[in-house]
Amino acid sequence: MSPKPGNVARLQEAALELLAIQKAIASVSDDRDQVLQAVVDGALRLFPFACGAIIEMRRDDQLVYTAMSGRVDHLLGASIPIEGSLSGKCIRTGKGFICEDSEADPRINRAICRRVGLRSAVMVPLPLQNEQVGVLKIYSDQVGAFDHADLLLSELLVSPIAFGLASAAQAASARAHDEISRRFEATFHQAAVGIAHVAVDGRFMMVNDRFCEIAGHPRETLIAGGFQQITHPEDLDSDLAKVALLINGAIDHYSMEKRYVRKDGATSWVNLTVSAVRNDCGEASFFVAVVEDISRRKRAELVASRDMLTGLPNRLAMLEELKLMLADRPDGKMASVAFLDLDAFKQVNDRLGHTAGDRCLVTISRTLQASLRSSDTLYRIAGDEFVLLSPDIGGEELRLLLSGLEQAIDRISDANGWGVGISIGAVLVPPGGSTSPEALLEAADQLMYRVKRKEFPAPAIAVFPRKETARPSKAQAA
Repeated sequence: MSPKPGNVARLQEAALELLAIQKAIASVSDDRDQVLQAVVDGALRLFPFACGAIIEMRRDDQLVYTAMSGRVDHLLGASIPIEGSLSGKCIRTGKGFICEDSEADPRINRAICRRVGLRSAVMVPLPLQNEQVGVLKIYSDQVGAFDHADLLLSELLVSPIAFGLASAAQAASARAHDEISRRFEATFHQAAVGIAHVAVDGRFMMVNDRFCEIAGHPRETLIAGGFQQITHPEDLDSDLAKVALLINGAIDHYSMEKRYVRKDGATSWVNLTVSAVRNDCGEASFFVAVVEDISRRKRAELVASRDMLTGLPNRLAMLEELKLMLADRPDGKMASVAFLDLDAFKQVNDRLGHTAGDRCLVTISRTLQASLRSSDTLYRIAGDEFVLLSPDIGGEELRLLLSGLEQAIDRISDANGWGVGISIGAVLVPPGGSTSPEALLEAADQLMYRVKRKEFPAPAIAVFPRKETARPSKAQAA
């Protein structure tokens, strides 16, 4: 065995070499792999009798050869198990070890040592944030090449490694943070949907360009105000009720269709989804709101559910509303379904032409609507046939309402010389029980035809259900 230098000159050289290694690490401190390579390259200069240096980094239950120099540099990427190895003991105990002879130490991978001609080694753990993350090994091709002074010198070498690893981790974290920020900015500002961060009091904190387009307001206006200012008044209470549930933790998100009032006064329909971002105490810090513009769909739905001539909702809309009205009747309250059919309307078309007939229908529709309660809804379901749905109404109130409609039509008809009248049959639906919308319409239709045939005085009103004879055909009624 060759003697190892141990004099003052060597210590001075070692100190200078440690400084050089620290300087090399500082120059590449934002790159972990370069930090580790600077250490193994410097180790060969610090231990002139060494023929190889390896840094093994922990990955699950393995130690991976991550940086190396000298005779062992071809082993890059190889790994050894932590369990049962001297490196593993170094990790578990946090202490350095010396292997005097690889042929006599069962904890050393003897096959690898023989392949590269290594006989002795010194190894120390690499600490980072109170955890052993790897092992530094320095090899020699001589038996007993290392002593306690070399172990201490290896431990001194660990210090700049730990500094370099910490710096590299910090730099990697900063890069990751920058990347996350960049991705967030791209996702937030370039999203195809509107996205906003909203304070718990409703103020807009951030809005992307698409949100501004959908809401119809510039960013400065939105940031200066809150969602309450741009929400349609008819939708605000429902929205605020859901926000209250979100704040108190009763729900973690909500979705709804609502309207925004744009700067030009127009309305935008949106599908809104809101979730809460909470702090460590579980309190809502702010909301993330995502809006999708559904104005086109709403317009299409409106067209599909509206009569194009009069603007009244059509038969499809009537059936949907009738189902809802029957399912949502307050206790003790009755509802009404009335069937309205114009008398002698065909003669208007025959005498004055279809254009005049269309004007007649539009005028009659507006006249009927002007005589209704705010809770009533009129539908045009066919040429001169209408249905009136009246929730929460009693028999006498219904009679007065329908009589008023007859009188209004008589007045407008006389004023225009149309000579038309109106026949009305209505059924009152008591609360409770199961009632078919189709059966109600059929019953009201039958009553209307009896009025048209002058079997019943106008308007005809009955409580549903009731027994009736078969409905006459429209030809018979005429």
